[in-house]
Amino acid sequence: MRIKTFFLLAFICAMGICLTAQAKVDSEISNSFKAASAPLDLASSVNGKYVFVLSKGSVDIYTNDGKLEDSISVDPSFNHISVSGLDLANLEDKIFLSSESTGKVQELSYSFIVSIDITNASFLGMPNAPVNIVIFSDFQCPYCSKLGPTFDEILKKNLETVKISYKHFPIRGHAQGVPAALAAIAAQKQGKFWQYHDLLFQNMRDLKPEKYIEIATSIGLNMDQFKKDMADPQSMAQVSKDQQDGAQAGVKGTPSIFINGRKVKDRTVAGMQKLIDEELAKIKSRQ
Repeated sequence: MRIKTFFLLAFICAMGICLTAQAKVDSEISNSFKAASAPLDLASSVNGKYVFVLSKGSVDIYTNDGKLEDSISVDPSFNHISVSGLDLANLEDKIFLSSESTGKVQELSYSFIVSIDITNASFLGMPNAPVNIVIFSDFQCPYCSKLGPTFDEILKKNLETVKISYKHFPIRGHAQGVPAALAAIAAQKQGKFWQYHDLLFQNMRDLKPEKYIEIATSIGLNMDQFKKDMADPQSMAQVSKDQQDGAQAGVKGTPSIFINGRKVKDRTVAGMQKLIDEELAKIKSRQ
């Protein structure tokens, strides 16, 4: 009897220990807002900045503070939503919708229309063009170096309607990315950014301090001013500002191109021309 009592007490003590060792949940409401329509399902964007609320016939996109940004019309039968993407692999965000009643599954690619400051950016084309193309680029990026002919053709086709602006986005790991950007800004201050830009890409595999001086000399820059501007903290501030603007626009790699704030996924002449024509059609419809 004593043995049974001992084991019973031991079991009770063990249970007591287990109960006291259980984790407790401390929770609080960190945010809440009222959706415009009755929610059927919801999901968060990969970067955590947006909430996608699926209601009957639409996906409403809210910021975390409950501001409705936009809506996407969808099949009213959809009643489930999820979001995927992978920032580190530069995989675009996608929305997946499904319907229990029909068994239908749909995948939507999406990107946000962003506002990009091009106040100090070097540009080609018409200053007040209705269509603004902004490129975030790195002088050690081989893909960026191949875009020159594409933009030449775009400008020829859209002489009166397109402006192309350059923003610096040196990639981490490219040792000469920042120095090359500083050299290009120094050339910009003497009105020769695009000449210098082209020669940097032509010498992309041989970028070093001596090469920056050599290129500057070859296009007739004032060398004392060039060296002074390269070392000017304001030049570095311009590079940093461009990088911050890129990060805010969702840039993860180079080249990243935006047409009136819309991320370009097809970087061919035909792909970009399609977006240009769509933007011009929008402008015409508002007139």
